[in-house]
Amino acid sequence: MTWLITGGAGYIGAHVARAMAADGERVLVLDDLSAGVPARLPEDIPLVQGSALDGELLKRVLAEHAVTGVVHLAAHKQVGESVADPVRYYQENVGGLATLLGAVAGAGIERFLFSSSAAVYGNPDVNLISEDTPCAPMSPYGETKLAGEWLVRAAGRAHGIATVCLRYFNVAGAADPELADTGVFNVVPMVFDRLTRGEAPRVFGDDYPTPDGTCVRDYIHVADLADAHLTAAKRLAAGATGDLTVNIGRGEGVSVRELVDLIGEVTGDLTPAVVEPRRPGDAPRAVASAALAERELGWTARRGVREMVESAWRGWLLHHPEARRD
Repeated sequence: MTWLITGGAGYIGAHVARAMAADGERVLVLDDLSAGVPARLPEDIPLVQGSALDGELLKRVLAEHAVTGVVHLAAHKQVGESVADPVRYYQENVGGLATLLGAVAGAGIERFLFSSSAAVYGNPDVNLISEDTPCAPMSPYGETKLAGEWLVRAAGRAHGIATVCLRYFNVAGAADPELADTGVFNVVPMVFDRLTRGEAPRVFGDDYPTPDGTCVRDYIHVADLADAHLTAAKRLAAGATGDLTVNIGRGEGVSVRELVDLIGEVTGDLTPAVVEPRRPGDAPRAVASAALAERELGWTARRGVREMVESAWRGWLLHHPEARRD
């Protein structure tokens, strides 16, 4: 098989591309490099610079490389940005997916893996979020991911494409320091950034109905997420039919305060966090039920939160040597 990985030069995408290539899969990457970094990819993985909105480019790439399966990760993913510019998010996240699926169907490709998000659930009042939990996204980003799932399944039924949608929770860590998340959008690098600048970490709200008053989240190591993509791709390659949608998480909750305290231990900077007002839309608790992924894919997360923070910190120091404390 030959897999096209869209967004494969990004933080998550490069982990997926490397994991699949290391397992012997033939892969190539399509990335517009708006957030992707070519250096994240080894030289033996071909990189095509371009957008999933470019239908002619997609047709050419699928044909020239005899692609037999697609892993679609390319998307804009910042919740606040999606609120400020929903049109762009729908155009690129949903429009790009529609263009890609049209090219896939035209090429007769029968395997498609979609990287979705727990943002499709919104703010459910449940202890563990299962795949049967009603979806009620609270941002245009989450809406585009849910609409994307609908589109993937509809295209699969119409064109005989076997599909898998992976709803992953909060991603952190790095398999190697050079693959670390260089953006300051997720909680772990946000805390690193504050500490590096000599500022206190921020906690948004400490009056939630949780054990310590801060939000509780399910964190997944990016290497485990990459393994989940590999496992799902192999399921498709083995001839699975129909559609499958599964959560990718650890099934364990960690509060924001617990995470900040752990980051302090790992970095050696125990600056107390400052509490700021709640952010609109933050759920008190969002923890996955990972039972279906184990049952259907034989996949479970293997790495803990400390390993996520330690590996992320090594990557942060590589890109921000000024943060060193030795």
